[in-house]
Amino acid sequence: MSVPHHAIRETQDRSWTLRLLERLRLPDLDGDERGAISETLAQLQDPRATAPLTAIVESRELPAALREDAGRLLRDTGNPPPSAKLHAWWTEGDIILQRHALLSMDHADADVVERVARDPAHPLHREAILVMEWGFEEPRFQALKIAALGHPDPLVRASAASVLHWDEPVSAEEALLRAITDPVVDVAVEALRTLYYYPSRRCLRAVAPLRDHQDDRIRDDAGQCVMEIARAFRLALQDASPDERTFLTSWMEPVRELVDLPDEDPETPEPFMAIEPTSVPVPYTADEIIALYADPDGPWAEKLDRLRKRGAAVPCAADRSRLVSFFLGHADPAIREHAAAIFSRWNDVPALLELCRDPAFLVRKCAMYEVGQTSPNPDLSAFIWEHLLAAGTTSTHASETLGAYIVHAPRAESVSRLSHLVRADPRESVRRHAVQGLAEFGAAAEIEGLLPLLEDPPRVTWSVHMALLDACKKLSLRPVGLRDLQCVDHVAVQAAIAPFLVR
Repeated sequence: MSVPHHAIRETQDRSWTLRLLERLRLPDLDGDERGAISETLAQLQDPRATAPLTAIVESRELPAALREDAGRLLRDTGNPPPSAKLHAWWTEGDIILQRHALLSMDHADADVVERVARDPAHPLHREAILVMEWGFEEPRFQALKIAALGHPDPLVRASAASVLHWDEPVSAEEALLRAITDPVVDVAVEALRTLYYYPSRRCLRAVAPLRDHQDDRIRDDAGQCVMEIARAFRLALQDASPDERTFLTSWMEPVRELVDLPDEDPETPEPFMAIEPTSVPVPYTADEIIALYADPDGPWAEKLDRLRKRGAAVPCAADRSRLVSFFLGHADPAIREHAAAIFSRWNDVPALLELCRDPAFLVRKCAMYEVGQTSPNPDLSAFIWEHLLAAGTTSTHASETLGAYIVHAPRAESVSRLSHLVRADPRESVRRHAVQGLAEFGAAAEIEGLLPLLEDPPRVTWSVHMALLDACKKLSLRPVGLRDLQCVDHVAVQAAIAPFLVR
């Protein structure tokens, strides 16, 4: 059977899903064709594939390569099965099921992930490190990722260097700079790519010589790393006042040649071109939408695009009511994700709250973000607060959830809670956003009470320190105790303290 993989992927033509699943299980299928089918199924993101692929992963009689491919396909959806199912697979003892379960876990399953990550000899240690790329932002998890940079297996070291790029912990810089001279090229390259996000003079000086390395990949990534850090330096100058620019230029002087500092003040960037108004979408009827999206086959790329552009253009209240029920019950998580934005535009808060309880993480994330776009309603604050404290609410999802809380919670309730989060919450994203929320509320006294934190070392990154300094700038406060921050080798920190040193 000839399979037009390119055309199927381009249009996400799900009329091929079941045929491809059948072909995937053929015993004489060669590796190249299995790989092509796997890639196409990954593009289709068809929920009808979940049950057959799960059956493949669970079947110990099938070839290991096929089971591993099925697991990767299931994980590519971004919507893993419930935690109870993952823990059941984990305890079964089959290494393929265990690997799939572990790689599907998130912060809600931190007990398992952390236990494996703390055991460098565990056969799935690398997988535990990979899982911690996103959502495991607390300092204790950063320490495990950094420790893995010294693992005897270069695959583990490369994985650790890669996963550290998301959270950018300050304490990882020294180990990453050691890793750029690792004898294994893959490790050095991954470390260089993570150091793109460490805009320090030390990093520039350490990476610059590698632009002449004998290995093409190291040479190329070292050049890119220097370019990315230099760009961060120049952007800091672009956003600074003349006096601040003088301060920053002096700080950058030791690496002037690497940064390619301009001899004169940077030009004012040209304003963005005005965006042409878009045409008003033609309204749908409920019957048209239900007929289109009840059919599980066809070109889903086009279907999702039409839903994004025209899904909210339903003027009839009765039609909207029918569609809420239809969208909430739809089998495809992608449809439910798109529905969150539609419900927000309809200001249908009960429907959004239902999606916030959806079994699929990406749906919950989109829904909570959209809750923050609806009209302020103090009655929602308790629900949002509970969601914020849930084990699986981390990183961007946590900051978006806190953003929704700030929109809806009464000031009298939220200010004290935000102050407590800044002091005690283990999630860097929450602490930073809580400072920003206090600044939005104009809570000058609370910000002043938090300023001693400027003298503390960073728990993960400098983001909380920078948020406090930005809050001081907005609220016309004068922070003291900046001496230690003046010694910090990070361009964003220097840009944050500059306004208070040049007055």
